[in-house]
Amino acid sequence: MDLKSPAGILQVAYASDENYVPVLGVSLMSLLDRNRDAEAIHIYVLDDGIHEASRETLGQLTASYGSGRDIRFLDATPLLERIKDRIQKYGCISDGNNTIFARIFLSDLLPDLHGRLIYIDCDTLINASLAPLLTEDMQGCCLGMVHDCISREYLAIHPVKLERYHNSGFLLMDIDAWREKKAGELLLDGIAQGWGTYPLPDQDLINLSLRDEIATLDCRYNFQSPFFLFDAEQLAVIYRQAYFREHAASFAEAKQHVVIAHFSGNALIRPWYANSNHPLKSLYDSYYFASPWKDREQKHCEWEQHYRIQHFFASRMPKAVSAAACSLMQRVFMYRFYHNWGRKREKNA
Repeated sequence: MDLKSPAGILQVAYASDENYVPVLGVSLMSLLDRNRDAEAIHIYVLDDGIHEASRETLGQLTASYGSGRDIRFLDATPLLERIKDRIQKYGCISDGNNTIFARIFLSDLLPDLHGRLIYIDCDTLINASLAPLLTEDMQGCCLGMVHDCISREYLAIHPVKLERYHNSGFLLMDIDAWREKKAGELLLDGIAQGWGTYPLPDQDLINLSLRDEIATLDCRYNFQSPFFLFDAEQLAVIYRQAYFREHAASFAEAKQHVVIAHFSGNALIRPWYANSNHPLKSLYDSYYFASPWKDREQKHCEWEQHYRIQHFFASRMPKAVSAAACSLMQRVFMYRFYHNWGRKREKNA
């Protein structure tokens, strides 16, 4: 397979286990459907135990979209074994989180790959062409990401002050610059600092280790669930992040032209559930019921009470009232789970 990436060729990576294959499949269908004009699309899947039958189904699905579309499954186990001695003592590799760390070493797993690689979480829907990402201004950085809707209280648990914090559900990697700047070594250094042991392990590790190598991209490329629920002013109040207020115009524009919808968190019920309240539920179902998994019954989601309350405020109350109420809920949530995190880590060190 030719791994070079000239203009017009998309290189896209996912990570999945067997349980998530239907969700991966729907995202894959939307990617292939919305990028029919691409000269070629090379897809790489970090394989965390996907069954052979599922790999065959995904391969047939990819090929059904025409020539130049192919899929390759990557076993990260050999890589993780090679670096195991360097990182095991820091508690970053354990059952259940191997794949999320493997994704940040994609340049090692694909040593012959060049150009730009787009990593996308499975819980996404691609709604437009990704071709603009091939020429997106990365501001001299080796990684492009979108700002995350995370509370300032959460950022306070980190040992390094972060002015910007990004969501790892979408990564635009300049592979050649990544290697030139030794980003992999910076990540390993971050692991040695214990930065891969926070509640959002790979995301925190990336943000802390590569904080000077991340270009902040337009939110249309990782439009997270809270972005659908609140406007920029409300997000600024709820998460105590001025970034959202400062970029209100781009948020409003992006909401009308979402490129990648990311069904993150539980602010809205994810669209693969029968009782989903996500605004893209119908679009999601248009792919799902045309997929090889269409006969699998969609389950009912038992939505947690505090998310139901948040949605009630967002949909029924004036914006100022809903923002204030949801901000209070967010701060209580963060205090409950994370306020003592730093001291707990020091005690267990």
